[in-house]
Amino acid sequence: MTPQIELYLNAECEWLSDELLASWQEALSAMLPELLAQPKGPDHVLSELPCVEISVVDDETIARVHEEFLDDPSETDAITFPYGEILVSCDTAARYAAEHGLNRHEELFRYMVHGLTHLHGYLDYEPQDREALFAVQEPLVDRFFPKKACQSSS
Repeated sequence: MTPQIELYLNAECEWLSDELLASWQEALSAMLPELLAQPKGPDHVLSELPCVEISVVDDETIARVHEEFLDDPSETDAITFPYGEILVSCDTAARYAAEHGLNRHEELFRYMVHGLTHLHGYLDYEPQDREALFAVQEPLVDRFFPKKACQSSS
């Protein structure tokens, strides 16, 4: 089964628009069959989910959830729950992109793909696991990130 992707903006983020989120939702939906064709990690649930909800939140929200569920009060880029909910921080994406000379739109899209890759069973706790996750994630980001939609919304 290929789950449906639902994308929600739950933060004040002036550089995101409903049109941009709609283009990302379309790109993520198009990307899913390719992700599902990759070898599964040991804790894969993605193919069993009817829907994945991705919420764009701010650092305050993601830090609160990070503390509540993972006992870590710091901001983070993405939090993935095995029942199909992913939180991604637009603040973290903007900050990281600025610090590393990257595109903040692409960085936030990367966090969404990262969460989906976790749902496909890939982990990133150990260096070799991180390498395997990035080997799947980065080609998908490169191929499916909707560059034209992001250029017109900058």
